[in-house]
Amino acid sequence: MKCEFCGGILVWDYERGEVVCSHCGIVQDKLTSNDIPGYAVSEKVEHMDLRENRFEDNRIKVYSPRYRRILRLYLTASRKINGKPWLEVDYNKLFTTGKFVKTIVSSASIKARESIEKYGYWELVNRGLRVLEKVNPALLARSERCKYALAYMVTKFIETGKIPSEEEIVSVFNVSGTSYRRLRTVVLNIQNQHVFMHFKNM
Repeated sequence: MKCEFCGGILVWDYERGEVVCSHCGIVQDKLTSNDIPGYAVSEKVEHMDLRENRFEDNRIKVYSPRYRRILRLYLTASRKINGKPWLEVDYNKLFTTGKFVKTIVSSASIKARESIEKYGYWELVNRGLRVLEKVNPALLARSERCKYALAYMVTKFIETGKIPSEEEIVSVFNVSGTSYRRLRTVVLNIQNQHVFMHFKNM
């Protein structure tokens, strides 16, 4: 029998009456009887030592439900991004919330966030997001970096009457030239509906 989480070999812990993975230490099942043929003290001690050595340094309580939940989340996240080097997991957020919502993001989106922070664009981006929510929330249904880029372009257009250059948007928000041109078309379509005048003083 193998562990359903990591594929490690399962062993019997006679002292606790549990079936335990010898690799990750997760309890797989409870034993109903200690009278199991083949019981050997040396085997029990060997597996207990293996488990204690593996986790004692990290001070992890192997059998706690919280640890099992976190390990399960970690293994699921690892499978989701396996073979996808452009994705990253925010493990702190994942372990805190226990949910995958906004915890797996692309490396490109992380770079975009860092650039927005570096250039101090968050206030302009957030203002644009509020405008887009009021104009048409469906416009926000795009990748994170494109959403931020569109919000920034909207804010700048409202303030100056001009759309920021392709060079600026591509370098700061880490989007392609094609994406920029699509976003530019969206801004112009909104402008043609004469709705921006309502947000001049927002």
